[in-house]
This record gives sequence, structure tokens and C-alpha cells, in this order.
Amino acid sequence: MTTLPHPTSMDLTMHRMAQTHPSNPQTIGVVLHLDGAPPSLGELRGHIANHLHEEPRLTHYLHGSGLKARWREQPTPDLDTRVRSRHVPPGDSHLNNALHELVAHPLPGTGPLWDVWLLSGYATDRYAICWRAHHSTQDGMGLVGTLHTLFGTTAPPAAAPAGRAGVMTFLHTVRSALVAHGHGFWTDPARTPSGTRVVNWTSVPTQQLRAAAVARGGDTNDAFLAALSGALRTWCADNWPAGAGKPLSAITMINLRRCGERTRPGNLCTFAPVPLPCGEPTAETRLDRVIAATRATKDPARQNALRALMDLTPARAFYALADRLTSPARAPMTTSYVAIHRPLSYRGDPVTHVQPFTWLPRNQPASVVACSYNGTTSVCFVSDAALPGVNSLPVLFDEAAGELPNGQLGSPAESPGRTTGPEIPPPSPAPADENTTPVVIDFSFVKDLLVDHGALPAEPITQDATQSQAGIDSMAVTTLSMALEDRIGLLVTEDDLAQAATVADLVDLIARRAALPTRSNAPSSPAVDHRT
Repeated sequence: MTTLPHPTSMDLTMHRMAQTHPSNPQTIGVVLHLDGAPPSLGELRGHIANHLHEEPRLTHYLHGSGLKARWREQPTPDLDTRVRSRHVPPGDSHLNNALHELVAHPLPGTGPLWDVWLLSGYATDRYAICWRAHHSTQDGMGLVGTLHTLFGTTAPPAAAPAGRAGVMTFLHTVRSALVAHGHGFWTDPARTPSGTRVVNWTSVPTQQLRAAAVARGGDTNDAFLAALSGALRTWCADNWPAGAGKPLSAITMINLRRCGERTRPGNLCTFAPVPLPCGEPTAETRLDRVIAATRATKDPARQNALRALMDLTPARAFYALADRLTSPARAPMTTSYVAIHRPLSYRGDPVTHVQPFTWLPRNQPASVVACSYNGTTSVCFVSDAALPGVNSLPVLFDEAAGELPNGQLGSPAESPGRTTGPEIPPPSPAPADENTTPVVIDFSFVKDLLVDHGALPAEPITQDATQSQAGIDSMAVTTLSMALEDRIGLLVTEDDLAQAATVADLVDLIARRAALPTRSNAPSSPAVDHRT
């Protein structure tokens, strides 16, 4: 039997909310689109059964009342009720309908709260695997970890190392965490929240977002939030006068997993306020404002302080804060972003596209999640049906993404289709040139990553310095590997980075890897997570 730590304050908060508001489902998940002949249901069940011992998220669930719940293990959950299939009539529209039904379908009511659906019949040599889970037992990065265990072709990505946090960092973190100002943007008496969800999807080339953000010191998540700000700016002008021309209140989810916690179930994440600069008239200004607003959330020291704060905050106090964020006068929009840089497959069938979906917290206007994989960023909008014009958000997002600096890669006809249902991916992977690294890999670029993400002092980092002389320890190497993967989608393992004798050699190694075709950026030797 696996022994687990006590649930986090976030776990217990989600669990209590689920028990207090059972009509508000907390189902999150992804749809994996694959090329190939669909497997049999028995084969898929056998595959998952063989991995149960590796994934506590599949065998554990919270049991008990509210904030007193504790983890309980069911080593052999019933796969007959959790791994099921659905034949979909031919045609992408039928797949759209099936996915909408699954997003709203109840999860298993007892034991581990997850299931998986095999969808086939809608196209020749294509099928989909829809993975669903309850948010109390899996957060976004936990879900990605499960996908790597079951469908990964290389070792899963490393967990984040603990950053070095001082007293001032803790004080600033506490102050920002307590911000929950009333704004009244979403309190229109004529349009009270209905509790009914409207789900829409769209997709854009990841490079369209990444190129715009990295050139200005940001990352793909920054460009996603900037494009969302642009879409909401237009939407408010057309549909919601109370928010027109103003920054809109939003929170973003931050991954706080540490070494040895890759497979731990539950929520090792927290939320941080990030006002969406919808009042700014230009895409450039919106992007710059987002990059400045999210800079602190990427600081390893700030993330360490956030994790300590979450660990030390009593569950009752954490629940009270979350409850404030679901009151009508204070409810923000929730945003989340994940990236899957390492290829996924099943029995050799490649996953060509990953389509996320999420839940909508009580009284909140919308929840938006984005997932980047294989050159495409898929965005899911879950909105309250009381909001007018929400079906226009995918189109508005595409237009706002195209307005980002250096973001337009082609004519609108060449961009992915926009749908009010799940977008249907192309049957073949995105062209390799959509994943080309959009920045020059030089000494300044690598040094900035070490200083900004690794929290290293700048002075000792010279081209001739050895890694030891530059202060580059194992933590900094790990952080650099993660930053390269997150910022530019480049996979270079910690082992490979550690072999570079000097900083100049380190820069040369990264530049050579970045120059390789995207599909050749796999590590020269199997990646190993030394921190689990």
C-alpha cells in the first residue's frame, strides 16, 4: 500500500467544494487524437492495468467529509466502468457531439475519480482517447504526468527544483496572495450566473504565440494571455459594457510540484492574480503588460514561497480565500496553460493533437485553458451560458493571436479552423518549420535564462567560466533544462547540459540542438529524472 502525505489545502478545498456544490462538476481532461487503427477495448484496459502501480493518481481518492478527508487507496479499481468505448458515426460533426457529451458526463461516483473513453468510427485510420479526471485528485501538471506514464515515448519531464527564497520574497508573496478585490465586472442583475456551461474550442500554431512572446522576453503562456486579453477587449465592447476598456480580473494557475512529487495525486498548484490588460489598445502593449505581470510567478524563489505558503496555510483559511474568489462580486476569470513537449503515442500510433477541457468554478464567468503540443496550441473556453456572445470567443482569440507582433504566419485561410465545438485536427502532424526556434541562441540568451530562471548572480557567468565557477549547480542545470523546454520547446536533458565544461560549451551545445529539425531534438540518451 502506498503511503501518501496529508492532502494539500488545495486538495481539501476542491473536495469540500465538490461536496457542497455537487451540481458544479470539477471534471478536467484531454482528448488525444491519434492516427492508426483503433485498439480493442480489452487491449486498452490491459495497457492501463499494467501501469496502475506507477500512477497513484489512478488508485487514490479523497475519502471523508469536507476538510477532514484523507487519501484512500484502491489498488485495483474497476476498469470495466472506467475504461469504456463509444462508436461514433462517420463525420467530424458526430465527433464534436460525442466530445460535448463526454465533457458533461458524470465521472464514476465511487473510488478513484477518473475514466477514459475510446472513440472510433468517425474517420478511417483515426481514433481518439478522452481522458477525464476529477480536479480534487489531478491538477493540470498531474494530468500531463499521467499522460507521460501511459502514452509517453521518452522519460517524463523533471519536476521543478525548490528555489531559494528570502524574507522579502515571502512577504511579497503573502501580500499578493491576499489580493481579492471586489470589481463588480460580472455582477449584472439581468444576467446572473446560470451554472450552465458553454464549451468552445479553437487552435492556433504554437509558433505564432511563441515567436511574439520570446522576442520580448516572455513565453508562450504570456502570448496566450495577451491574445485572450485582445479577444476579451473586443468581446466586452460588443457584449459586456461593464468591462469595456478596463483590465479584467483573472487568476492563473502555477505549478508548485517539487522533486519526488511527479506522481503524487492531488493539487500541487496554486492561483495568482494576473489582471488581463484588456484596456490597452495595441497587441504589443497588451503583450508587454502580461509579460511584466507574470514575471514574478515564474521566479523559482517566488514559486518556493508560494509552495511554503500553501503548505503552511490551514485548509480552513485556504477554503475561505477560495470561497471569496467564487463570490459574484469578486469572481475572476480562471486561466491555465500547459505544454507537452515530448511526443505521445499508443502502440506506435502517434498522438497528433491534444485538446484540453476544464471546469467552471461557481459564479465565475469563464475558465480558459490552453495546451501546446506538436506545433499546435489548443484553447478551450468554458463560459457561463448567461454571458452573451460567448460563441464568438474562438474567432476573436484567433484574430487577437494574429495581431501579436510577428505573430501572423500566413493568411487567415491557412490558419486552423474555428469551431463552436471541438476543433478537428488535421490528419498529419504540423510541418516541422512551424516549430523552428524563433530566437538566436547565444551567450546572452543562455545567461539570461540562468539569471532569470535559475536565480544565479550575473557577474560570475562569463563565457570562459566553468560551470562551477559560474555558480551553475545541479539545481541551476535542472532549471535551465526546464526553461529551454518551456520557453522555446527545446528538450536538452540535465545529463547532457552537465557535460559541458564551460559556459561557452553550454551555449554551443544548446545552439547545436536548437539547429536540429524539431523531430531530432530528442535526447541522445534516455532522459532520467534523478529527483523522483
